[in-house]
Amino acid sequence: MKKVLALLLAIGLMLGLSPALAEGKVFSFGGAMDDMDLIDVHKATSSGVLQGGIMVCEPLLALQPDGTLKPQLLAEMPTVSEDGKVFTCKLREDVYFHDGTQLTSKDVYFTLHRIFDPATANVNAWLCDMILGGQDMLDGKATELAGVTIQDDFNFTIELDYPYAPFNYILSCPQMLIYPQDACTAAGDTWGIDSFVGTGPFVFDTFVAKDSLHLVANENYYEGRPQIDEVYLYNLDRGTALMEFEAGSLDLVNMDPTYVKGYQEGEFAKNLVMSDLRGIIALNLNVAMPPLDNVKVREAVAHAVDQKAIVDSYLQGNGTAANSLITPSVAGYTDRPSFYNPEKAKALLAEAGYPDGIKLVNYVSETSSIAGIPVVLQEQLKASGIELEVNRVDSATYVSMRKEGSVQCPLLTWYADMPDPDNFTYTFFQSGNSKFFSSNWNDSLTDELLAKGRAMPAGEERTEVYKQIDQRLVAEEFVTVPLYNPVTYYLKSDKVEGIFFDGSMFHLDDAFFVE
Repeated sequence: MKKVLALLLAIGLMLGLSPALAEGKVFSFGGAMDDMDLIDVHKATSSGVLQGGIMVCEPLLALQPDGTLKPQLLAEMPTVSEDGKVFTCKLREDVYFHDGTQLTSKDVYFTLHRIFDPATANVNAWLCDMILGGQDMLDGKATELAGVTIQDDFNFTIELDYPYAPFNYILSCPQMLIYPQDACTAAGDTWGIDSFVGTGPFVFDTFVAKDSLHLVANENYYEGRPQIDEVYLYNLDRGTALMEFEAGSLDLVNMDPTYVKGYQEGEFAKNLVMSDLRGIIALNLNVAMPPLDNVKVREAVAHAVDQKAIVDSYLQGNGTAANSLITPSVAGYTDRPSFYNPEKAKALLAEAGYPDGIKLVNYVSETSSIAGIPVVLQEQLKASGIELEVNRVDSATYVSMRKEGSVQCPLLTWYADMPDPDNFTYTFFQSGNSKFFSSNWNDSLTDELLAKGRAMPAGEERTEVYKQIDQRLVAEEFVTVPLYNPVTYYLKSDKVEGIFFDGSMFHLDDAFFVE
C-alpha cells in the first residue's frame, strides 16, 4: 500500500472514520497508475497522467455524455471557413486561472506553441500536427507557430495545413488542456510536479510522483464551485485498491476485467458499473525486426490467434472479439471473419522458410491491465509452431523500449481520444508515428490513404478510405492483429453520484455525495 494512503488510513482508524467519511466531502479514487511521474499532459500518454490533468486544467471544447461537443473555455463553438481550414474562436471572458490571472488568447497561443516546441519533448504532438506550422516547429524549421493568430485578448484563429473534419474533437482532448503562460513558464521543469495551475473545478495542492495527487475545490470556478471539497488520486495495485474500496476507504476503483466475476454477486454487486469502451487491444508486429519483416510470417501470426477464446475464456466474456483495427461504433469499421486457422499458420511459416517454426519476443509493463494477455497468446501461438517469449518489465523500461521502436511484438492498448477512424490509424501507422509504437510501418500507400482520409469531410467516401486503410493494415500486410474491443468495469461508492465517465477519463465536475 502506498505510504500516503497508509497514513490516511491510520488517522482514520484512530478517529473511527475512513478518510472519505472524515469532515468535509472528500473523494478518493484508486487504481494502477504507475506512469504517474507528473501530471503534465504534454509529457505522457497514460491515463493516470491525463486523469490528474483534466481535473485541474481544461480544453477549449468539452465532450458531453451524449458524444456531442460543447464550448468549455470558448464562449461558443468555433466558426469554420468554407475551405475547412480556419477555425475562428472566441474565449469566455469570465474564466480565471487558479492563481487569479485571467485566461486570454496569449495563453492559448502559448499552449499550442509549447505543444510543438522541440524543447517540450511533447509525446502527443501528433494529435494536432495538422495545425499550420506545427510540423515546421517540430522539425526545427520555425520558432513561431504560424497557424495561430491572436486578434485580441479573447479572439483568435487556428489555421490548419489542410481541412480536417474532426478538428473540433481534437480541441476537446485531454492532451489539449490550456496552460497559463506566466505560471507554466515560471515553473519550468517543475511544471506538473510542484506546480500545476489551471482553470478547472479543482486546484492542485500536492503531488507525490507515482503515489498520489491531492486537489481541493476551486472556490471561484466560473461554472460554480464543485460539490466535492477534496479529491485524492492514488496509485495502487489493483488488489490493494479493491480491498480499500471494500473497507470504505475509496469511492471509486478501476477494475481489471479478470476480477469482475467475484463482484457480480454479493455485497458489492450494486456498486459494479460496466461501460463499453471505444477502444482496441491489438498485437502489433514490428516489421523492422526479423522474422516479422516477412509478410507471410506476419500473416501466420494472424492465423495463430484465437480472439474468441481470449474473450470467452481469459476475459470471461468481458469484451468483444475484434478483427478490425477500427471499433464497431466508428466509421471505417469492417466486420470480417476471424483468421484463426493454426494449420494455415504452419503452412505459411513453411512457405516463408520456417518449417520448424519461429521465436518471437514480447515485452509488457508488469502493471498493465492487460499484462496477462501475452501469456494467453503464448499458449495459442505454440499450437502453430510459434514460440513467444514473454518479459514483464517496469513501466518506464517498457515505454522507453517501445518509443525506441525496439519491442518486437508490442501490445497496443488504445481508448480513442475521439470517435474518428483517424485516431485508430494515423496515430500508430503513419510513418512519422510508427516507431513510437514499435510497429515501424513506413509505407507510402498507407501514408497516402491516411493523408487523404484526414483531408476529407465526413461521409461515405471518407468511410471507404478508412476501410481501405484497415484492410491494408489488418488483412493484406498483417501489420497488426486486432484482439478484442474492451469493456471496463469500475466500483463506485453508492454515496457518490454525478460522475461522468467518457470512455477513458472520469469527470467529477458535477459529482456529489448523497446526503
